[in-house]
Order: sequence, then C-alpha cells, then structure tokens
Amino acid sequence: MKIKSYVENYKVERTNPTIIVVCLCCYIQILKIPGFTLLVLMTTAMTATCTPLISILYDPTRPYMVSQRRNIQHNPSNKDLTIVLCIFDTPSINGLIRLLDISNASLYNPLSVYALRIIELVGRSTPLFIDHVNQEVPHIYRWTHTINSLKHFQELREFVRFQFFTSVSPKKSMFQDICLLSLEQDASLIILPFNKGGGVHNHAIQTVKLQVLDHAPCSVAIFVDKGLLPSTNIRNSHRQYTKHKFAMLFLGGADAREALVYADRMVANPEVSLTVIRFFSHNYLGDNEEERKLDDEIVTSFWVKNELNKGVVYKEVVVRNGEETIAGIQAMNDGSYDLWIVGRKQGINPIFITGLSEWSENEELGLIGDFVSSPDFYGAASVLVVQQQILRA
Repeated sequence: MKIKSYVENYKVERTNPTIIVVCLCCYIQILKIPGFTLLVLMTTAMTATCTPLISILYDPTRPYMVSQRRNIQHNPSNKDLTIVLCIFDTPSINGLIRLLDISNASLYNPLSVYALRIIELVGRSTPLFIDHVNQEVPHIYRWTHTINSLKHFQELREFVRFQFFTSVSPKKSMFQDICLLSLEQDASLIILPFNKGGGVHNHAIQTVKLQVLDHAPCSVAIFVDKGLLPSTNIRNSHRQYTKHKFAMLFLGGADAREALVYADRMVANPEVSLTVIRFFSHNYLGDNEEERKLDDEIVTSFWVKNELNKGVVYKEVVVRNGEETIAGIQAMNDGSYDLWIVGRKQGINPIFITGLSEWSENEELGLIGDFVSSPDFYGAASVLVVQQQILRA
C-alpha cells in the first residue's frame, strides 16, 4: 500500500515503466538521488532515440507490398473475381448492392465477396477482427440487418458468394485490417463507399480511404452513390432489368485501363449500354510512349470484342489543356447517364488536367472523378473511380 501511495503521489502510474521501477528503488533506498537522476536521464535519452529509430526501421505496411498482379485486368478468366467490400455505415449498403449487381456475376465470371463491416474502436476496448464463420460476434457489434440484405441478394444471384467479417479498431489502423484481409484472401479489388459531406467522422474516413489507396495490395474502387443507379429485380428464374446507361472516360494510364476492363465486364450484360470516350492530346504532346502503347492495346482489344455490340459506342476527343478536357466531358453529358466510370490518376497525360488542380476538393477521387461527382456537374449519375494495383515490391 505504501508503494502504491508513493507512485500515486508522484503521479508516475502512467509513465514509462522503467521510471516507475527507478522511483520504487529510490523509495526503498536502493538508489541515491544522483543515481536516480542518471537513470531517469538515460531512460529519457533511450526513449528519444529508439522511438524514431523504430519508426524508420519498421514499416507496418511492408506486408502489403506484393509483386504479384492482383487486379481486374490480370484476373484469370477461370477464377472468381474476389472483392473486399468495405462497409462504414449501413445507409451505404443499398448502393453497394447495386454496384455488385451491375458487376455482372455469371457462370464464367462469378464474384466472391468478403464483406467487411468497419467499426471505430471507442474507449479502451480491445481491437477485434471477427470472422463470422468461426467466431461469435458480440451483441454490440452485430449488423444483422445489413447481413440479411446481402444474404438476400446472394439468394437472388446464384453466382455471388459472401463471407462476412467485422473489424473493430481505432481509425489509425482501420486501413491495415482492410489491406490485411485483401492480402490474405488474394483479392483483386477493394470497394470503398464515398462518404458525402464534411464533419470530423467523414474526414477521418477520408483519411482511411487515402491510406488504403496508398497501401492496398490490389486495385481499389471508390463508389459515389447518388441513389439513382437502376436496380435489377428477379422474379422466379427470370431477370427483369431496368436499362442501364453508362459512360467511361478513358484518359490513359493504368487506372484508366483497369476502369475499362471493369466496364467491359459490366457491358457483358445485354441490357447495359456503354459509351467510351478516349481523350488524346493535340499532336500527342505530353504522352508517355510506353503507356500509350499499353492503352492502344487494351482499347483495341475492347473494341474488337464489342464491335458487334450495339450497346457499345466508342468516341475520340482531342484536347490541348484541362479546360478543353472539361469542355469535352460536358459536351457529351446530356444528363441521361446512370453511371460514370473513370480512372483515378495513374498515367494520365498531364496535358489533360492542366489548370484543374484548384478545382479538386476530394483527393481520393482524383481530379476528373471529383469533377463528375460534384453537385455542379449536370445530372444525377453515380460515379465509380478506379485505381489499379500499384506494384511496390
């Protein structure tokens, strides 16, 4: 009791454990004042030296640096497309279900979806990562209504399979749970909902999404749901579709190629129409030759595959700067599209976005994605922004 009182009196109960030991040694007169002072100084110096050194030498994101291609473009045709579906709040689930619906799961292109409910850790509770198959979910962390909605969708779509997980963690480590699950399940795509509005919560979620974009071991898609993407109904064994009308903006680079492959998957549905607009710079100014060759290859492959598909339209636009890029997008926007699909930023010719940097408010969407999702953009279409996996290893 005397020792406890001593610690409390000197207010060292939450300080470095070494200092507590030193204080106790001093109390029972093992150490004199000079020795005590020396040990405190040594402990302080060691802490000041080791803390930054550890942060330099230890990189917690290193496990996510993979050399294997884990993206939609290189996903084998005989393998399920594996998706990690991130759910930050229950209102976003309807839009995410509609996105999975138009991703066109089929016999030859099934979907394996790992639905991850992300809950912020409050207070001093212990972080949890729960696999619903193997572990019991505490009552306070259950999201039964959302799971039932996803299971109902699974019953209607025989080529979609769900597995459910719950992550309870502080904001600073949320992205690690997302990346780790993607790594362990060999996912090709992470889908993140876009949270509208400001506030501390949405700012924190925005930070999590930026961390995922920076460190994800696979491709990432951010879905801006405006609530008007047509849904699909099934009665008995027959599908009854509402016509989908999509537009894909191809500004070149890895992200645009990944977005085009995803759009190609969607257009395999005969009830989907897709307009692809490819942008060129005047006299190919600012082009990266290697990137342009890769772009030509994938666009040619896409067009050869869909040349006879009357629901596919391909157009080309030549621009000289960012202002003409915006004008070209606005010229084709008649307000009738249900979904805009764009690449985020990798490989975009800088000529296309010259002078647009001050327009962007949401870094995670990229310049063009932010523009077509803004309230000032005519129409009420949802937006899908795609970033292809960044090979860092």
